[in-house]
Amino acid sequence: MKFAPKILHAVCLFSLVSSSHAAISLFAEYRLGEAGSLGANNLPLDSSGNNRDLTNQINGGSVGVGTTGVFAPGSTAYIDTSAATNQGWFGNALTGIADDNFAFGVFARASGQGANNGNVFSLGGGGGFKLSLVSNGWGASQHNVAWISDVNGNAGTFVADQWVHLALIRSAGVTEFYIDGVAQGANYAGVPTHENAHFSVDPGGATFFDGHIDEARVVTFTAGESAQDILNVLQGVPEPSSVSLLALGVTAFLARRRRNL
Repeated sequence: MKFAPKILHAVCLFSLVSSSHAAISLFAEYRLGEAGSLGANNLPLDSSGNNRDLTNQINGGSVGVGTTGVFAPGSTAYIDTSAATNQGWFGNALTGIADDNFAFGVFARASGQGANNGNVFSLGGGGGFKLSLVSNGWGASQHNVAWISDVNGNAGTFVADQWVHLALIRSAGVTEFYIDGVAQGANYAGVPTHENAHFSVDPGGATFFDGHIDEARVVTFTAGESAQDILNVLQGVPEPSSVSLLALGVTAFLARRRRNL
């Protein structure tokens, strides 16, 4: 049994890998269409166990739930805000989040860039960070303060009826905007002010988002966490289970040992 210590080493190594996201914590999670994810008037309910449900709505009861062309990992449904009626939700459930070492993201798609495009998901009104569809494409901003993306969105990023994942990661005082996991070169230093979170409506109610929204998440993390690991959590990318990783490691070790016999 001389190889027992090597197997033990494999167990330890793969256990460490499987816990690589332990420093990233879900602050809130809105599944937006899954069973149990919507309350009265389709109010987004927090699935993280932290009870950060949204509490206010604008015509939210008229919103539909769609299942055609679902894209987000682990999702089977999304909310559809593309009706002619303006629809949105807001609430102060996220005001307790820190102003550094946090991130949030959401999946979205729309049929066009009409006049009635706006906020998809934001963490506040005056000074809150916002992800939106605007005249040039998908964008990010600090509401009523400054653009994080290019002014009026990043040109060429919008494709009709195509899902994208939008995210903002603020780490060590710098915020980066991501579209489908690709950094957009923002490097924004402004400090956010978290107020009422909003889905599908701009703070103040001036514009609404016409489209589909799915799988919104807010996370906090320890300083120095990798952007890729944060994005994986925001996008709901499943990690291999510790059992699978252990089996893979032991299998690889045994295969190598057989080749050396």
